[in-house]
Amino acid sequence: MTTALPGSPCWVELATSDLSASTRFYESVFGWEYEPRRDAEGVEYTVATLFGEPVAGLRHYPGEILDWTLYLAVEDLDTSIRTVRRFGGHVIEPRPHQVPGVGAKVLIDDPSGATVGLCQPAADWGFTAGVPGALVWVEFVTRKATLADRFFGRLFEFEQQQYGDGRTVDYVVWSVGGDSVVGRVRMAEGTPVDVPPRWIAHFAVDPDLGFDETLNRARRLGARLRFKPYTSSLGRVAVLSDPVGTRFAIIDPALADDWDLGSAADDPYDD
Repeated sequence: MTTALPGSPCWVELATSDLSASTRFYESVFGWEYEPRRDAEGVEYTVATLFGEPVAGLRHYPGEILDWTLYLAVEDLDTSIRTVRRFGGHVIEPRPHQVPGVGAKVLIDDPSGATVGLCQPAADWGFTAGVPGALVWVEFVTRKATLADRFFGRLFEFEQQQYGDGRTVDYVVWSVGGDSVVGRVRMAEGTPVDVPPRWIAHFAVDPDLGFDETLNRARRLGARLRFKPYTSSLGRVAVLSDPVGTRFAIIDPALADDWDLGSAADDPYDD
């Protein structure tokens, strides 16, 4: 990606309590290599690369983080922060986090209670997505689906297309500039009330390795399969927790089939 349309995923980041374990795991599963950088405050920041191109960031964090953090592009971070507050969101960080080659970024909670990042890309920003071993799709799973549609629609002026009947099955694709960027999923009926909303980063498998071998390799390396893999119009998907406990999904677009009702919303675990 050489440009980032507002609202499109422009970075993905793993905050981990065990940086060494995390880098080893994703290197083995996706073939990532790593480039050390320093942020604006001199703190170490690790950029994952594929064939020299940046695909993700990793940083040490002493607490427990359950999901990869998605960052959505904005044209002006200060203006977007004001818009977030005006429409009922909460800005978590007191000031933006500046990373060379990435940009100025900040974490927010939307009114439905999920954490996501906003990023104003740097002039030398680069991000590779849509290829094997990199981010190819994002799902946002929430029980407050209508509230989320309204908030992010105002923040980014997303086009929104409904799949399913909106009640039994409620899957809405958010698009910008004619490109689909996020799948918003209403949590399955009966999901325990203490299960938090979440963003699920989907990474494409290497077609030479295949879906089953990628899944088996991840599990041999300590990942946990969260529920039975499923097939949709996007591909064959498995949602996992990595050895440190962070959720992510692998997807094989080559195995896409007719739409079914499976999604990351069906995750039965509340951790």
